[in-house]
Amino acid sequence: MNVLVLSAEASAINYIRSLKKRYDMQLFVTDCNKYASGLYDETITPVTIPPARDLENYRNKLDEIIKQYRINILIPTSDYDMEGVLELVNRGWDTPVNFFKPDYNIFHTLSHKKKVMETLHEKGFRVPLIYNNPSEVEYPVVVKPCREAGGKGVSVAVNEKDLLKYISSISRNFGSEIVLQEFIPGDAGSIHVVLLLYGNDGNIYGEVVTKSQLTFMTWGGYGNAGTLAVEPDLLNFSKKIISSMGGWCGPINLEFKKHSGNGHFYLMEVNCRLNGYSYFTTLAGLNYPAAVIELLSTGKTDYLSIEKCNEEANFIIGFRERIVEKWITDEEMI
Repeated sequence: MNVLVLSAEASAINYIRSLKKRYDMQLFVTDCNKYASGLYDETITPVTIPPARDLENYRNKLDEIIKQYRINILIPTSDYDMEGVLELVNRGWDTPVNFFKPDYNIFHTLSHKKKVMETLHEKGFRVPLIYNNPSEVEYPVVVKPCREAGGKGVSVAVNEKDLLKYISSISRNFGSEIVLQEFIPGDAGSIHVVLLLYGNDGNIYGEVVTKSQLTFMTWGGYGNAGTLAVEPDLLNFSKKIISSMGGWCGPINLEFKKHSGNGHFYLMEVNCRLNGYSYFTTLAGLNYPAAVIELLSTGKTDYLSIEKCNEEANFIIGFRERIVEKWITDEEMI
């Protein structure tokens, strides 16, 4: 079985580490950045590819890779690759490989950081307030681009001067679509990520909550230490959110923050993929990448939940250098 993993960073590392000891498959890993660390894992075949937003060249290269390496399963692992692949499917791309094909419109609602909040608010869900104009905001306020991956461009403005500076910076670097979102108070321990896994049949096959104990920012953001959390109400809340939007297929994670004042969980954003540090779930006994492969190849897998985890499971992110004999050349990047 030949598996093509799109992107070589963040959640792609989970797929590489979780699957590389499998003797029944070969992993092919792509990225448009020749310095992406996953390209240099000794167990995979690295393949460079244009950025997903260069859609025509991206499609041509995908077709070439799929044919050359006889790919059976395709797994987009970044927000950009999810957007690119689903845009290709929406335009009629037909390729002889198995991959999750969630609804195009549902994806574009869930992945849009303003639209998802407005839609859920209309449906009666508890979400942070969204301000439509800088003159309406109450400080502090979260300022972020609507369509960028993860925590890119996210800032917290404490006054009007900050707000205008961040709006200008985000517009310059990420485009004019910006969301001004109510700041939910809470320390690093307030950040919870719900990871759900759905099959192409729309049924759920996995659910788990991780809780950050340490984040790169004092107010949240990328987690670098944490633990599994038993939060059945939060899991049910998350599944209701996905159901209300029309369902899903494939992995998806929802980031919440627990309000330090009222104790309620507020949705921060939705990422239509495995979360970045999800290799922790594999170490804890829940191998989501293996479940993804099983769902795409057989249509079924064992249900993954915290009841099947190791009794004690904490994680901390560290950094290990890797010796690289030679960089992928610029010619190979074409």
